[in-house]
Amino acid sequence: MSRFQVDRRAVTAATASLAAFVAPFALAVSTSQAASRDWDGDGMPNRWELNNGLNAHHANARGDADHDGLRNLAEFRHGSDPEDADTDGDGEDDGDEVHDGFKSTDVTDADTDDDGVLDGDEDADHDGIDNEDEDDATQDDQGEDLDSNDNGVDDEDEDDQGVVSGDEDE
Repeated sequence: MSRFQVDRRAVTAATASLAAFVAPFALAVSTSQAASRDWDGDGMPNRWELNNGLNAHHANARGDADHDGLRNLAEFRHGSDPEDADTDGDGEDDGDEVHDGFKSTDVTDADTDDDGVLDGDEDADHDGIDNEDEDDATQDDQGEDLDSNDNGVDDEDEDDQGVVSGDEDE
């Protein structure tokens, strides 16, 4: 056996060992890359878009189908639902919770300070007006004052009365 043949076998064995060692890492990288792919380049991963009713092949980061004041990209960043104006069901629109400047509200937690009062019923700026009512005079009512169960009572008022939106006995 020549010296070249021995070295070639050693290189082949080393290459096979290296490939076996690297393969799990390569699989992990390709799996994470697949999960974070963004076909349309709008800043939102395909998986998130598909799970939230958005088209992963159309740049739609600037859309706001639920009219809550948060564009789709902001909904992704804040972990809120782009098809629900009030993701946590506290009576306050997602956009209001994100933009109000108070740490006392969180778009994904209905009672951020855990005091038994929904964030929408709190008065974060202590002006005598509940958080959910602060913006009623300045916003259109596409996202605010919805009546999701068509019973004639706005969802935010049902929240105030302790009625779960969608109950048919109101």
